[in-house]
Amino acid sequence: MTTTCVTRTRSCRDEEASGGGIQVNEGVAGDVGPLVGRQRELGCLKRIRAAAARGNATQVAAVVGESGIGKSRLLGEFGAAAARDGWTVLTGHASESDRGSPFGVFADVLGDHFASLDLVEPWRLRLGVRALLEQLAPGRGLVLMLDDLHWGDEASLDLLGYLVCHPPERPLVLAVAYRPSLAPGRLTAVLAQAARQGRTDRIELGPLDAEAVAEFLGPGVSTRRCQVLHEASGGCPFYLAALAQVPEDQLQPELLATPPPDGARSGDAVVSVRDVPAVVRASVQAEMADLTAGVRVVAQAAAVAGDLFEPDVVAAIAGMNRQDTDRAVDELVARDLIRPKGRGRFGYWLPMMRAAAYASGGGGWLIQAHARAWAALEERGASVFLRVHHVERCARTGDERAIAVLVDAARMTAARAPAKAAHWLSLALDLLPDKGEDDERRLELLADMATFLGMSGQLEQARVALHEVVRLLPRDAVDQRVRAVGFCATIEHLLGRHAEAGGLLLAELRQLPEHHYDGGAELDDRVTALKLKLATASLLCGDFTQAHTWASAARRAVGGTGDRLMSTAAASVLALADYAVADIPAAQRHCDRAAELVDGLTDGELARQLDTVVWLGWAEQCLERYDAARRHLERGLSLCRATGQHHLVTYLLVGLGSTLRWQGQSREAADSVAEARESGKLVHSPALRAATLAMRCRIATFTGDTDQAVRLGEEACQLAGPADDWLSVLASAFFAHARLMAGDPQGCVSILVDAGGGAELPMIPKPARPGWFDVLTTAALALGDSREAEQWATRAETTAAHLGLAGSTAFARLARARVQYATGDTVGAADTAHAAAAAFRQVGDPFDEGCAWLLAGTATARTGLRSEALRELEQAYALFAQCHATGLRHRAAREMRKLGRRVPKGVSGQRNPHNALGAAALTRRETEIARWVMQGLTSRQIATKLYLSPRTVEHHIASIRAKVGVTTRAGIATALLTAEHTESTSAERLALPTASGGQ
Repeated sequence: MTTTCVTRTRSCRDEEASGGGIQVNEGVAGDVGPLVGRQRELGCLKRIRAAAARGNATQVAAVVGESGIGKSRLLGEFGAAAARDGWTVLTGHASESDRGSPFGVFADVLGDHFASLDLVEPWRLRLGVRALLEQLAPGRGLVLMLDDLHWGDEASLDLLGYLVCHPPERPLVLAVAYRPSLAPGRLTAVLAQAARQGRTDRIELGPLDAEAVAEFLGPGVSTRRCQVLHEASGGCPFYLAALAQVPEDQLQPELLATPPPDGARSGDAVVSVRDVPAVVRASVQAEMADLTAGVRVVAQAAAVAGDLFEPDVVAAIAGMNRQDTDRAVDELVARDLIRPKGRGRFGYWLPMMRAAAYASGGGGWLIQAHARAWAALEERGASVFLRVHHVERCARTGDERAIAVLVDAARMTAARAPAKAAHWLSLALDLLPDKGEDDERRLELLADMATFLGMSGQLEQARVALHEVVRLLPRDAVDQRVRAVGFCATIEHLLGRHAEAGGLLLAELRQLPEHHYDGGAELDDRVTALKLKLATASLLCGDFTQAHTWASAARRAVGGTGDRLMSTAAASVLALADYAVADIPAAQRHCDRAAELVDGLTDGELARQLDTVVWLGWAEQCLERYDAARRHLERGLSLCRATGQHHLVTYLLVGLGSTLRWQGQSREAADSVAEARESGKLVHSPALRAATLAMRCRIATFTGDTDQAVRLGEEACQLAGPADDWLSVLASAFFAHARLMAGDPQGCVSILVDAGGGAELPMIPKPARPGWFDVLTTAALALGDSREAEQWATRAETTAAHLGLAGSTAFARLARARVQYATGDTVGAADTAHAAAAAFRQVGDPFDEGCAWLLAGTATARTGLRSEALRELEQAYALFAQCHATGLRHRAAREMRKLGRRVPKGVSGQRNPHNALGAAALTRRETEIARWVMQGLTSRQIATKLYLSPRTVEHHIASIRAKVGVTTRAGIATALLTAEHTESTSAERLALPTASGGQ
């Protein structure tokens, strides 16, 4: 990894002080803060200084890097450290304007002392400088720092060469910084001579990686913003510091999330900001001002051309011949404004530089330049992606060629960049001639634009466009109306407007004949589609009976059509509706059928109706089929990301997090919900945000972080609103459980009964009620009300009796065991808890199995059967450790200690990562990433393999380092192996059951 030196509060001051250089205004940059990501290079410089001190000799440190990369700041930090250690430090700078002044660098560094020397006789001057340097170093030695030496004059470089060959008789470090692309031949020769003498160390500085950028920006900056700024700045600290000042609303992260092919981006979109920061614009304009008119036009034409360009295209854009263009390109390469990119193509060093160069062109000239670029690329048969960003800059109303390019580009890029596709369709709509409201092509483009807006998470804009489409579509355009109304209902749900979604669907259905035939075909699936949407709307509203009615009608209607996609969707929704009305046998049959159909669909087929996977995954989870739910939800996620359907990603991630939580994989569940939180930022949906908060509350409750659980639950309830739909009821139930675990049983009862619609909890699906009745039983016992607890336990048993679900039965038994224990029937409590544990094990719910074993062990201990009680408590302990349920694991440990069993502290499950040992402290995702780190992969390579963002990978790596107690990637392998060995030894000593026992 190549890194550079930066500060938190300002960018590094760049190497050039004037002329063509780039520098940060001190008033903008602010105070210098601590270095970030540069300790290895500083250590190298310190070793060079130590070598000079040991040998009483001269050492040369060549600090090499391009403009803005941090050479000057590195030298400054090195000089400050040397001064603190008693060394004399002198600093000088070269500049382009002083290249004609002999000895300009040394005149700058030595000041009046240099003026007193004999400048006529070269040999006297050299001896005088050598003696002066010895005189100016009365302490431990001398550090002579010469910055921007690529602008050094010939005489200064000759004098430097003399000092290398005839160094002062004092410890001397010659620290020189320069741009390698502009290094003059004499400087290269001097450094080569020093290298032959074994006196030179070359320190190359490169851009910041994602981890260093995140540290530079600080902990308060979002993952998405870190990623955008990293990509837009190219990791260059000068540009990073400038971009860090750009307000959030001026960033367009979606433009960098999925860059278009062939390097095609428009001028201002290249850096994903609407305006280039002033400090960057000023520095690049300073570079441009030194160029001749012809070279400046080529620089601007290159910025127009794209991220990558070929000289013949730039010649056409600039309106110049190829020979003059080639000469101009050579000069721009020499100045390191552009660089060769391979295969005869060139590009600006950084996107920010290109954007600033683009902004320097006049408005009228840019329009014509884009028109010439379009013509040149079209003549060469270039792809639509290379042409489209020129078309959008120069097209005129009514230009059919331009409209065709914009539409083709939008439809081809929608799966990867739906926001950009929507933007291009918006431009195409603006170019269309006005033919009135009955213009079919306008309606088609407006409908596509609305779809792409929804896919990209621009929900309010999508809603407005979809309502306009529905208004304009004629009644006989049944297919288009059903698609538009169906997607509009999806958007309304994402915005939390379930009633509006249902009303829209019902109104549209009533406009269609109940038996709408199409050319003699079976019952029209357009009616079926609306009924399915009405079923899902009823589910989300908490009207389970109505949901089942609509889902059953849709299932009957689709029976003979042979449409596999519609059959799959109908079976999935009906399975969940059957569950909601407690028809478990029917739910299981329909779930089996839906799973069979989904597994038989190709990815391309399933991608056309991905919300089917959402309903199937939730149905499988509710029916205690966790492995199947996880498999289908993960497949849906992969397809969502591949096809750009971002509006479904958060739903799937929350569902996956819930499934993992049931399987006892709390940390993996937390990872999934963390990703849901990040993806939800791209989709401005209060419903999705509330669902994510609610699931975070749930996970925190089970892992024992009760303070956070209460905070998250309260926030989720506030966002979800009154408990009158599925989401708000679920959020309130999770909040109630968090209040119980935080020691507020009265608050738990009040919130849960109110949200559930009364003592029978009618707002909660019947099969889920036994689990919540168990929560209410626990709360009543905590309040000392055994009579109330008896009533809740009885309700749990009555509800579970005819369901046929092992999990529901297990919760009813657990509730009964709690009452038995509280009323003194310890033998009965132990037996009932055993039965509950067996049922939980059957369904694969290790957390609740652990709760049952904990109660069984506690009850058995009261009967005096110590050995049996310890075995049961050890079961509980192992399961809670597996689930990372810290609070309950500690409780199990306390119960074991009461029986005389020693339980070591600091084993897996501790919240403090420094007390956790080895692989047990890592989540499944962290372990996976750690393995890739151990194989030497970069964060970006790991992100590509795991379909994550580089910033997410960096977050995991930081967590891994903290948990295994190391500070570098290199330390992960050894520390991880050692910690895993320690954990294994600890588990063997405790003789605990294996984790697989709970599955």
